Amino acid sequence: MWLLAATAIIALSVGLCLWRITRQFRLYESLHPHPPSPAGSPPLSPSVAIVIPARNEAHNIAACLRSLLRQDYPAERFRIIVVDDHSTDDTAAIVRRFARADARLRLISAGSLLEGWTGKPNACWCGALTADAEWLCFIDADTRAEPALLRTALAAACERRLTMVSLEPFQELQGFFNRLVIPVGFLAIAATQDLARVNAPIAEDATANGQFILIGARAYFSLGGHAAVRGAISEDAALARLVKSAGLPIAVLGAETLIRTRMYRGVADLWEGLSKNVTEIYGGPVRTLATALGGLLIGWSAPLLPVAAAVAVLLEPGFDSIAGLPLAIASSAATFATAIALSRHFRVPRWYGLLFPVGMSIGALIALNGISRRARGRVVWKGRIYNP
Repeated sequence: MWLLAATAIIALSVGLCLWRITRQFRLYESLHPHPPSPAGSPPLSPSVAIVIPARNEAHNIAACLRSLLRQDYPAERFRIIVVDDHSTDDTAAIVRRFARADARLRLISAGSLLEGWTGKPNACWCGALTADAEWLCFIDADTRAEPALLRTALAAACERRLTMVSLEPFQELQGFFNRLVIPVGFLAIAATQDLARVNAPIAEDATANGQFILIGARAYFSLGGHAAVRGAISEDAALARLVKSAGLPIAVLGAETLIRTRMYRGVADLWEGLSKNVTEIYGGPVRTLATALGGLLIGWSAPLLPVAAAVAVLLEPGFDSIAGLPLAIASSAATFATAIALSRHFRVPRWYGLLFPVGMSIGALIALNGISRRARGRVVWKGRIYNP
């Protein structure tokens, strides 16, 4: 009896998660390249300042700048400001080389990191203060843009009368652990967050992806910009909450055909980067812990529950055990089918979906590490230690 009850509870949990995930994907809107203005009509070309905070990004910055300088946006209407955040590698030298060849690009140094500030808000604020444009576009150095990115993002913001637009890049996953863990993390986000509420003006929910944020300069400065979220570890979500709390419209949209990124280049970067953000992403330590435990339960029930149900049928055949077996198999099949579909979405071999329980286990360990670091007031990122 207990096995049938446990199987029913797990199957119901899997069904609920799959319903939420399916709903999220249906609501998820991806932008496609906005068509150029018809011949003879004036182009939509507000001025834009692209701000790139960069700390030790020598392996990324050239590809990022090369893609941004190829934007099919009027050259006189956008400028790029790279803020060197006390890099110890060749980031600044690479940017200077690009700047000598293109007047649209400028390199500045981030100011001293004062008490109460974290690094990225400080670099973004320094860049914004030197900008003179109608829109500010904050882009991470690990992204590469298609030529239509800026034109499409601005068209979406203007046509929808949005104050702030955040775009979700396509995640390029290289390496075993990136392919194993990052899809699981996105699956957990889809199961626990409500994108409809984020994009709905009447709801309080707000989030953003700091890899691409476009925001009206007037609203940004009137709200205090990154200075108002100076101590935030996840400054992107904090900025989104600031904007939405002022009653201004925001939207998080997909842009997989317009911008792509490779976030982490090794296991250490993956562990440190996700540990830094995990409690912010999932809404605090309690919700993060609940998400991690729920993920473990669903992940490991997929391979183990059908085995337990089959053994029960062999040892104690009866209505309960016989009824529980097809339910366990259906629940397991749905879980693995979803994981395999997710692997396909991220363009990694589909057999990674079969390692879904392992990915969930590593994700849970990262979540516990993030919770522990927050509890100890010690968050580490790019050689800096913060005490949130």
